[in-house]
Formats: sequence, C-alpha cells, structure tokens
Amino acid sequence: MSFRKENGDADGLAVQVVQCALKHLQRPYSISFLPWPRAQWQVQHQQADAFFTATPSAERDGYAVLSAPILPYERRWYLLKDNPQTPTSSDFKRQGRTAAFNGSNMDDWLREHGYQLTSTPPNSEQLVKMLLNRRVDAILGNAYVVDALIAKMGVQERLRSELAQSLPFGVYFGKVFLARESPQFLMQFNRAVQACRAK
Repeated sequence: MSFRKENGDADGLAVQVVQCALKHLQRPYSISFLPWPRAQWQVQHQQADAFFTATPSAERDGYAVLSAPILPYERRWYLLKDNPQTPTSSDFKRQGRTAAFNGSNMDDWLREHGYQLTSTPPNSEQLVKMLLNRRVDAILGNAYVVDALIAKMGVQERLRSELAQSLPFGVYFGKVFLARESPQFLMQFNRAVQACRAK
C-alpha cells in the first residue's frame, strides 16, 4: 500500500519496490492514486498499464498478469478488544456484521465464505472508524495498512486482530500492455523486484 509524502509524491514500501524495479529497467513511469475499483477498470479497459498492490484474483487473471511478490501480505480480522467473538466460528459467520473496503478482494472473500458483509466503505480509514463506532463487529483488512492507521489514530489499546490469510502482494500488469512489450518484460521486472526487495 502506498501513501503520499508532504510534497505529494508517492511513498510507502510497495511504491519504493516498484519504483526501484522500474528504475533498474530504465523504464519511464508515473504513479496515480485512484479509487481501487477505478484503478482495476482502467487496466481492464487499457487506460492504464498496471495497478498495485494486489493479491491474486481469478477475475483479475482474466485481463492481467500478477508479478512476483513485491511485499508479504497479511489479511487480518480486527475487532474491539471487548468483543469475545471469533471470526472463524460458524455463529459469527451467520450473525457477525463485517466490513471490507469497496472493490477489494476482501469484500469478495467475505461474500464467498458466507460472512454477513454489511458495509463496503471506500477506504481502510473508514473501516477502522466503523469498527470503533461499533457499526460492525469485525473488519477484514490489509495488516500493513490497518496497523499503520491504528497506530496513527492511537487506538491500539482498543483493538485486537487475528490472522485470516497470508498472500503475496504484487503488481497486476494488463495483458494488452504485456502483449505490446518485449516477451522478457515481466521476467525482467520480477528479477528487478527480487533485487530491490533484497536491498
């Protein structure tokens, strides 16, 4: 996940790895911040070449190819500390109110696994606020992002988390973009990512 520096430039571990890899390949690039559904739509409709940070998805695999992992990724449940519920229990699946941000794999995952998805706000900050305000019983989020938000908001003492899933985080390159490129592009990018992660 990425953030902006005070000067408006992209920043964050994922951005740093991607920038490093593209510089290593001597590729010009620009990074735009878009709502997650729009970023994916733009690649699907050839208005952008790639989007990140993304986890594997059968739907995305239809129009894009996932790079080598740029970061480890944990999908975690977040609950209020005074909530004794266990998100993996069958009772919680039937009755627990859950949320994930709109357009994320997590919102699809909750539906596919039979959870009661009651809200899909536009970003992780809104998710945390909904949980703090008891509008939902648990949220499912990217640990890297949600942990940083919780620390920034100073609410670590009010929340607890449980691991839901570990997945790779990569860059999805559009198939149309890759077809225009050298057949070696993705392999070279993946090699550059490994070198950049090792720094």
